[in-house]
Amino acid sequence: MSIATITGLNITGPQGQRILHEVDLELRPGEVTGLIGESGSGKTTLAHVLLGHLAPGLHLTAGTVRVAGRDPLTPAGRRALRSRVTAYLPQDPASALDPTRTVAAQLRTAARTAHRTASRQKRIELRYAAVEAAVLDAMLLPRLPAQLSGGQAQRALLAWTFLTQPQLLILDEPTSGLDADTALRVSAAFARLPWNPAVLLISHDRDLIARTADRTLRLEHGHLSEQRGCPAAPVGAAEAPRGSTEPRLASSRAALSMTGATIRRGGRELLHDAELCLGVGELLAIRGPSGVGKTALARALCGFAPPRAGILRLHGNEIPWAATSRARNDAPFLAYVGQDARAALNPRETISRTLQRALDTARRRSRPRPAGPESVLALVGLGPELLDHTADQLSGGQRHRVALARAVAAGPAVLVCDETTAALDQESAQRILDTLDTLRRDTGLPVLLITHQDAVADRADRILTLQEGRLG
Repeated sequence: MSIATITGLNITGPQGQRILHEVDLELRPGEVTGLIGESGSGKTTLAHVLLGHLAPGLHLTAGTVRVAGRDPLTPAGRRALRSRVTAYLPQDPASALDPTRTVAAQLRTAARTAHRTASRQKRIELRYAAVEAAVLDAMLLPRLPAQLSGGQAQRALLAWTFLTQPQLLILDEPTSGLDADTALRVSAAFARLPWNPAVLLISHDRDLIARTADRTLRLEHGHLSEQRGCPAAPVGAAEAPRGSTEPRLASSRAALSMTGATIRRGGRELLHDAELCLGVGELLAIRGPSGVGKTALARALCGFAPPRAGILRLHGNEIPWAATSRARNDAPFLAYVGQDARAALNPRETISRTLQRALDTARRRSRPRPAGPESVLALVGLGPELLDHTADQLSGGQRHRVALARAVAAGPAVLVCDETTAALDQESAQRILDTLDTLRRDTGLPVLLITHQDAVADRADRILTLQEGRLG
């Protein structure tokens, strides 16, 4: 018996282009089905169809979709299935959490909704079992989503998903923001869920797919086919040796320096009296376990959440920590490319307009910039056909690349990337790393890159680890 079936599905885009063609899919209870394919190949579109959602401009021209015997593309079917039969963990989990309520409050609501007849004590037990299965520290439950790292938000939403116990669970890059150890524990949890749901696992992590999926499907040029074997192929491993602990650039060419930085969040000290130096044209990788404070450091450097103490210098000149003060003083800015690309982009603005505004910013500051929006998209491996799209019409991987393109177009003095390649297929990730190398070589742009991926860190000139409040 199947939980979900798709038969002969055809979906076209705004200009009639083929997105999905003659797709057949069957998802069975207790089975993990892996779905792989390049960024923009239609994986998220296929997932959304099972949830009863088509992005603006997409049209279903043929085929049937049934989940638990209902058509999710009808209003009645969608209402009957949502949060009762189907659950979805998106690539940008922070956007799916209520920003005004603590994680604990949201989990309490999920428990009451999903387990109406259970006693209060039983619902408490179910909540903590879900938190444990998602490898989420219970100390994080009183926090608001904005107080979580990207990986912590991912696990909070995963705990919510486990708590609702859906018959169909769709996981879109569920471990992209997690360190290797946490990702392994999380994947082990959703591979043996006790209520035996059908699981559709979308991921570019081939090791995860090979380790977890009972079968693997590939989506390519709109066609779905079964994949025999799923070998891992690390990104960029052959191009550069592992980053050394010694900088390639002399300290006299330092672009950015931080001294005496102390960062506290949620009553906890994440960084204590830390120092950091980033050279002209250098790629510096920052690593560390999920939730240790890497994103807090990145946001502090970019002026969004200043530290409690510390001095920041750019090319030897002290600059204020707060981004608003930098803007008032017309100081060079540090561009931040975060994990949540959906929240970072205006969903109602075309990509052309988004990039043009960034280019105008670079022009006003007399900063180097690409020739136009098409050139910016080409840098990140995207075609000009996306310029008339809005962010909501893009795949998750495409949104991440547009967010990076916007940051580059604005002509930053320093580029800070937080898991920029985590949600990309290997070819796209390679293209991004090559682009960063070109920018560093041609313009001297310094890049700080937060990553959990070994092969991505291998491309860096240096690697620093953040752990227990120390950076080194």
